[in-house]
Amino acid sequence: MQTLTIATIAGVPIRCRWSWLAMLLLATFLLHWMYLPLAGPAGAWLLAAFAALLLCASVVLHELGHALVALRYGLDVHAITLFALGGGTEIGDSAPEPVRDALVAVAGPAVSVVLALLGGLLWWLFPVPALATLALHLALTNGVVALFNLLPAYPLDGGRVLWAVLYYLNDDAVGAAWVAALAGRVCGWLLFVAGLLYTFGSGDMLNGSLASLIGYFLARQAIIGYRRFSVQHALSNLSAHDLMQRGFRAVAPELPLDQFVGRYVLGQVDQGFPVLLLPEADAPQPLLGMITMRNLRRFQFNEWARTRVSEAMTPLHRIHALPPEMPAGEAFRTLLESGEEQLPVMDGPVLLGMLRRRDMFGYIERQRKAQRP
Repeated sequence: MQTLTIATIAGVPIRCRWSWLAMLLLATFLLHWMYLPLAGPAGAWLLAAFAALLLCASVVLHELGHALVALRYGLDVHAITLFALGGGTEIGDSAPEPVRDALVAVAGPAVSVVLALLGGLLWWLFPVPALATLALHLALTNGVVALFNLLPAYPLDGGRVLWAVLYYLNDDAVGAAWVAALAGRVCGWLLFVAGLLYTFGSGDMLNGSLASLIGYFLARQAIIGYRRFSVQHALSNLSAHDLMQRGFRAVAPELPLDQFVGRYVLGQVDQGFPVLLLPEADAPQPLLGMITMRNLRRFQFNEWARTRVSEAMTPLHRIHALPPEMPAGEAFRTLLESGEEQLPVMDGPVLLGMLRRRDMFGYIERQRKAQRP
């Protein structure tokens, strides 16, 4: 999904999706009606824009709380991403540690509590009604963010704390994630129903619909979060070298395309093959390129007999090769993002094996069945 990098803090890129910009404009439009009686038309727009920016800054600071504590523990923080309903901190894969992970989760709501207290103090000190209202909005918004995120519903921060406590008590990371995700689904659907009841009971379509939307999003993310966690856990402590296939069919560069299709493609599951100078040799050798069905589409059928694999293949410098020591979780994401069915695992120019989607999915599914609570 397309994002825009708007800043970098402590080495962490701050990115936003276009939905976040749309929400920023919508919040400004809605807030200006609240400030209109206090500051007039021009002042209302100015205060509304400032209030919307304060709201966004509060979300960034909340996520920075997570990021800075994660960095303190030596974790990789890839980015903070802002979207319509909030934000998220992308932390690299690591072995689960309940105490550390609980502290990372609590850091965000702790920042929101501090901002809420600061807003309350400013509200008490400001004599100007418009500025006092602005400070009150800062206090209430951050207070609600802190309380909502502390709900014991995965993937909210409170759900992550619940997972950490259950994991600490039972030493079962996947089982704890399943319970926390179940709590997330229950809370999400309860919020969804509550939003509908509020809409029909009060006639407030905006707030009721927003509550239902957040509830649906929470229930959906609970399922996605559990699946992502189970995949991460299944691939933990493994590398691309551990899961690659050492037995694979390779193609000679001088083979004509029509013979390549007849020998390798028709009736076969694999649709992509490494190109090696000596495809029948058992010893590791340099990779020349990869040939897939996409390469064949560049040539007419009547050209296949006089076109060699070496002319049609994707050359080595355009192939996304994986180092053997790459963590399996990162290799899996790279494979999915590449759009390829398989990627080569290479030590320098030498091909060691092929990492294939179906093998990865098969391994993950076997691990899920073994770990299912």
